[in-house]
Amino acid sequence: MRKNLCIVLIILICFATTHTYAEETENQTTNTTTDLQTQRSELQNQLDEANGQLNDVQSNLSENLQQVEKLDNKIETSEQTLAEQESKITELKNNIQNVETELNSVTEKYDKQVELFKKRMVAIYMAGDTQYLDVLLKSSSLSDFISSYYLISQLTEIDENLINDLETKKKTIDLSKTKLENEKKELATIVENQIRTTRTLQNTKKMRESFIAKLSDDEKNLQAKIDEINKQYELVNQQILALAQQGLDTVYIGGQLAWPVPGYTRITSKYAMRVHPITGQYKLHTGVDIGAPMGANFVAANDGTVVKAGMNAAYGNMVIIDHGGGISTLYAHGSEILVQVGQTVKRGDAILKVGSTGYSTGPHAHFEVRINGATTDPLPYITSGLIPGENNASENTVENTNTEN
Repeated sequence: MRKNLCIVLIILICFATTHTYAEETENQTTNTTTDLQTQRSELQNQLDEANGQLNDVQSNLSENLQQVEKLDNKIETSEQTLAEQESKITELKNNIQNVETELNSVTEKYDKQVELFKKRMVAIYMAGDTQYLDVLLKSSSLSDFISSYYLISQLTEIDENLINDLETKKKTIDLSKTKLENEKKELATIVENQIRTTRTLQNTKKMRESFIAKLSDDEKNLQAKIDEINKQYELVNQQILALAQQGLDTVYIGGQLAWPVPGYTRITSKYAMRVHPITGQYKLHTGVDIGAPMGANFVAANDGTVVKAGMNAAYGNMVIIDHGGGISTLYAHGSEILVQVGQTVKRGDAILKVGSTGYSTGPHAHFEVRINGATTDPLPYITSGLIPGENNASENTVENTNTEN
């Protein structure tokens, strides 16, 4: 009797020790998961803040581009002004050259006629007719001389034409000199303006380059920060998933699968071979597509643990739920993900908003059932009451070798 009592006591002690250890292990796992979830929440807040800052930078892009456009317009105006100034400088230089050529020609002719006039005066003097010389010496100017000359009417018609021509050429020379001086002043002013315009253009280009560089640096720095937070976030997700998988049931949670898009029942594409609308490949469509509007609720088909929640090139925003026993369901092309990796969900919980992300031609819900990683026709499980994993004769699974659904 005493021996039996000892055996019972030993069994009770072992059971109590085992139960206590299990409780402690469970508590440690729970605490670790809670800590990780807190860390993930903090990272999510940092990520939201950084994304908000990035959105601010990107939302200001229109205003910033307008500023750049103003600088571009200023640069274009300066370049046009420079081109006009360069054209005007070329024109003035040509004009100055033409005026100088004309002035030289007129001056040369004028000098020759002055010499001729002098010779005429000498001839008159040598002829002994001093009347012309007296008039010339008493005249205060060439015009005065001509007036006196006309009064005494002593010169021949040839002398008169000679003096008139001299007077005309003298006026032409004076006008040409004035024009030449004015055009040289205008040229100097334009050259000075051109220097200022060039300096303004250079400063504007530097300002534009600096402005664009700052915008680019701000965006790059924020993106680098977001990438780093995402890495930490993914690491925490993996740790949470690892802890969650430790507690996953080794058998299916049980029960039928619920219709994944409440209120919308139109099947737009079944589980069958088809030509992919995006890639053009003839291949198996690994789930069913249910027509639904943007933003409709995409719900969990059964209780389980979220093992995947993120973006995929083909599936777009997607969620995978593990229901135990190798049974999982996939939900794809969402516009918004409502759950996180490691989160426990209940049948009918909204996990995704219907959208058109990834390889999609319009808003719809893509739903898959997987048994031990292989896809199978989902319709019998959501319409005919079949229960996954019960070796139904209709189960026809196909190994999931790619993600182009």
